[in-house]
Amino acid sequence: MQFFGRLVNTLSSVSSLFSNPFRVKEVAVADYASCGRVREEGQLILFENASSRTWDCLLVNPQNSQSGFRLFQLETEAEALVNFQQYSSLLPPFYESSTHVLQVEVLQQLTDLIRSHPSWSAAHLAVELGIRECFHHSRIISSSGRTRRPA
Repeated sequence: MQFFGRLVNTLSSVSSLFSNPFRVKEVAVADYASCGRVREEGQLILFENASSRTWDCLLVNPQNSQSGFRLFQLETEAEALVNFQQYSSLLPPFYESSTHVLQVEVLQQLTDLIRSHPSWSAAHLAVELGIRECFHHSRIISSSGRTRRPA
Protein backbone atom coordinates (compact mmCIF):
# COMPACT_ATOMS: atom_id res chain seq x y z
CA MET A 1 0.00 0.00 0.00
CA GLN A 2 2.84 2.40 0.82
CA PHE A 3 4.31 1.70 -2.62
CA PHE A 4 1.14 2.94 -4.34
CA GLY A 5 1.06 6.01 -2.13
CA ARG A 6 4.66 6.88 -3.06
CA LEU A 7 3.91 6.17 -6.73
CA VAL A 8 0.92 8.55 -6.70
CA ASN A 9 3.01 11.24 -4.94
CA THR A 10 5.80 10.82 -7.49
CA LEU A 11 3.41 11.04 -10.44
CA SER A 12 1.77 14.11 -8.91
CA SER A 13 5.16 15.79 -8.45
CA VAL A 14 6.18 15.01 -12.03
CA SER A 15 2.92 16.31 -13.50
CA SER A 16 3.13 19.54 -11.47
CA LEU A 17 6.72 19.98 -12.64
CA PHE A 18 5.58 19.96 -16.26
CA SER A 19 2.48 22.07 -15.66
CA ASN A 20 4.27 24.81 -13.70
CA PRO A 21 4.09 27.93 -15.90
CA PHE A 22 7.23 29.29 -14.19
CA ARG A 23 9.38 26.23 -14.87
CA VAL A 24 12.62 27.40 -16.51
CA LYS A 25 13.35 25.48 -19.68
CA GLU A 26 16.21 25.66 -22.17
CA VAL A 27 14.86 26.44 -25.66
CA ALA A 28 15.98 27.31 -29.16
CA VAL A 29 15.32 30.96 -30.01
CA ALA A 30 14.36 29.83 -33.53
CA ASP A 31 11.28 28.12 -32.04
CA TYR A 32 9.86 31.62 -31.50
CA ALA A 33 10.47 32.94 -35.03
CA SER A 34 6.75 32.93 -35.85
CA CYS A 35 5.70 34.52 -32.54
CA GLY A 36 5.00 38.20 -32.02
CA ARG A 37 7.41 40.22 -29.89
CA VAL A 38 5.45 42.13 -27.25
CA ARG A 39 8.34 43.63 -25.25
CA GLU A 40 12.12 43.51 -25.29
CA GLU A 41 14.57 44.63 -22.58
CA GLY A 42 18.21 43.68 -23.05
CA GLN A 43 18.37 39.90 -23.39
CA LEU A 44 14.76 39.41 -22.24
CA ILE A 45 11.98 39.11 -24.81
CA LEU A 46 8.26 38.68 -24.16
CA PHE A 47 6.58 36.77 -26.98
CA GLU A 48 2.92 36.25 -27.77
CA ASN A 49 2.73 32.62 -28.79
CA ALA A 50 -0.52 32.47 -30.78
CA SER A 51 -0.32 28.72 -31.44
CA SER A 52 -0.30 27.85 -27.73
CA ARG A 53 -2.24 30.97 -26.67
CA THR A 54 0.45 31.92 -24.16
CA TRP A 55 2.85 34.74 -23.41
CA ASP A 56 6.39 33.39 -23.12
CA CYS A 57 9.36 35.19 -21.57
CA LEU A 58 12.74 34.26 -23.02
CA LEU A 59 16.18 35.11 -21.74
CA VAL A 60 18.40 34.94 -24.81
CA ASN A 61 21.74 33.42 -23.84
CA PRO A 62 24.31 36.25 -24.06
CA GLN A 63 26.97 33.69 -24.97
CA ASN A 64 24.94 32.02 -27.74
CA SER A 65 22.11 33.99 -29.33
CA GLN A 66 20.67 30.80 -30.87
CA SER A 67 19.68 29.41 -27.48
CA GLY A 68 17.81 30.77 -24.53
CA PHE A 69 15.79 30.02 -21.45
CA ARG A 70 12.03 30.22 -21.24
CA LEU A 71 11.40 31.78 -17.82
CA PHE A 72 7.62 31.54 -17.91
CA GLN A 73 4.70 30.61 -20.13
CA LEU A 74 1.53 32.35 -18.95
CA GLU A 75 -2.02 32.39 -20.22
CA THR A 76 -2.84 36.04 -19.53
CA GLU A 77 -1.11 39.04 -21.03
CA ALA A 78 -1.54 41.16 -17.90
CA GLU A 79 0.21 38.61 -15.68
CA ALA A 80 2.94 38.15 -18.29
CA LEU A 81 3.59 41.90 -18.46
CA VAL A 82 3.84 42.21 -14.66
CA ASN A 83 6.30 39.31 -14.42
CA PHE A 84 8.28 40.53 -17.44
CA GLN A 85 8.68 43.95 -15.84
CA GLN A 86 9.81 42.40 -12.58
CA TYR A 87 12.35 40.16 -14.31
CA SER A 88 13.64 42.91 -16.60
CA SER A 89 14.35 45.13 -13.60
CA LEU A 90 16.26 42.49 -11.61
CA LEU A 91 17.82 39.90 -13.94
CA PRO A 92 20.29 41.94 -16.07
CA PRO A 93 23.02 42.34 -13.43
CA PHE A 94 23.01 38.58 -12.94
CA TYR A 95 23.34 37.44 -16.54
CA GLU A 96 25.70 40.33 -17.34
CA SER A 97 28.16 39.47 -14.59
CA SER A 98 27.98 35.70 -14.07
CA THR A 99 28.02 32.75 -16.45
CA HIS A 100 26.99 30.63 -13.45
CA VAL A 101 23.50 32.13 -13.73
CA LEU A 102 23.09 30.75 -17.27
CA GLN A 103 22.09 27.31 -16.03
CA VAL A 104 18.51 26.08 -15.77
CA GLU A 105 18.78 25.20 -12.08
CA VAL A 106 20.29 28.55 -11.06
CA LEU A 107 17.81 30.55 -13.16
CA GLN A 108 14.98 28.55 -11.61
CA GLN A 109 16.18 29.43 -8.11
CA LEU A 110 16.67 33.08 -9.05
CA THR A 111 13.26 33.54 -10.70
CA ASP A 112 11.54 31.69 -7.83
CA LEU A 113 13.19 34.09 -5.37
CA ILE A 114 12.16 37.13 -7.42
CA ARG A 115 8.53 36.03 -7.36
CA SER A 116 8.60 34.95 -3.69
CA HIS A 117 10.33 38.10 -2.45
CA PRO A 118 9.29 41.01 -4.69
CA SER A 119 10.67 43.60 -2.25
CA TRP A 120 14.21 42.17 -2.31
CA SER A 121 16.92 44.10 -4.11
CA ALA A 122 19.35 42.50 -6.55
CA ALA A 123 21.92 42.48 -3.74
CA HIS A 124 19.57 40.50 -1.50
CA LEU A 125 19.05 37.96 -4.27
CA ALA A 126 22.79 37.66 -4.94
CA VAL A 127 23.50 37.05 -1.24
CA GLU A 128 20.74 34.45 -0.97
CA LEU A 129 22.10 32.55 -3.99
CA GLY A 130 25.74 33.04 -3.04
CA ILE A 131 26.70 34.42 -6.45
CA ARG A 132 29.73 36.49 -5.44
CA GLU A 133 30.83 37.59 -8.91
CA CYS A 134 27.62 39.61 -9.20
CA PHE A 135 28.87 41.99 -6.51
CA HIS A 136 31.18 43.57 -9.08
CA HIS A 137 28.17 44.80 -11.09
CA SER A 138 27.31 48.45 -10.45
CA ARG A 139 23.55 47.82 -10.19
CA ILE A 140 24.05 45.24 -7.46
CA ILE A 141 26.55 47.42 -5.63
CA SER A 142 24.14 50.36 -5.72
CA SER A 143 21.24 48.21 -4.48
CA SER A 144 23.10 46.77 -1.49
CA GLY A 145 21.81 48.06 1.80
CA ARG A 146 18.36 49.01 0.56
CA THR A 147 15.07 47.28 -0.11
CA ARG A 148 13.08 47.62 -3.33
CA ARG A 149 9.50 48.72 -3.04
CA PRO A 150 6.94 46.63 -4.89
CA ALA A 151 5.65 48.28 -8.08
